[in-house]
Amino acid sequence: ASRATELMTEQFRVFRHLNHDVGFMFLLSCGGKYKLMGDEQSRWDTLHAAGILVNRFNPTEKVNGGFIPAWDGKEQLGYAIIDCMMNIPLLYWASRETGDPRFVRGARLHADTAAREFVRADGSCCHIIELDPVTGEKVREHGGQGCAEGSSWSRGQAWALYGFTLSYLCTGKQEYLNTAKRVANYFITNCASDWIPRCDFRQPA
Repeated sequence: ASRATELMTEQFRVFRHLNHDVGFMFLLSCGGKYKLMGDEQSRWDTLHAAGILVNRFNPTEKVNGGFIPAWDGKEQLGYAIIDCMMNIPLLYWASRETGDPRFVRGARLHADTAAREFVRADGSCCHIIELDPVTGEKVREHGGQGCAEGSSWSRGQAWALYGFTLSYLCTGKQEYLNTAKRVANYFITNCASDWIPRCDFRQPA
């Protein structure tokens, strides 16, 4: 595990493969090593990753708006994906560790945008939302790893369920727990009789 962590931190120097997934990548590796072994360099590496993630945050003109873009590239500046709900716990951790409110503010504004734009009235979720990177207004949904636009990719549902639950546990904000419950109800209602989630809850037979 330590060897894998060393290989991952080499990415800090080249930056080519670092995007919104630094939360997945470094909270569970460097952050885990710091938690389990008290390794001070791992603490700084985890904070470095949090700095990269919060630096991706795009504050928009929309009141209480903003989001973390998923990927790099001019054509994808407004693309956010539901997976990022699993990355923002890195920011909650960084605020607890340092006392710096910038991290938790970025996480909460992203979670607020995700609750508003990704989760539909019936509790289903889309994978990719394209937002205007300046105004923060929703441009359109993209099917992403779901079978089509308007579908409900089951792993994305799980990211939303887990991610909003983690945001609730980190902040105590009731809206996040309510959102997680809506997503959970949709998940349970739409599971097949064998309880094995299909790739997309709305995929053709």
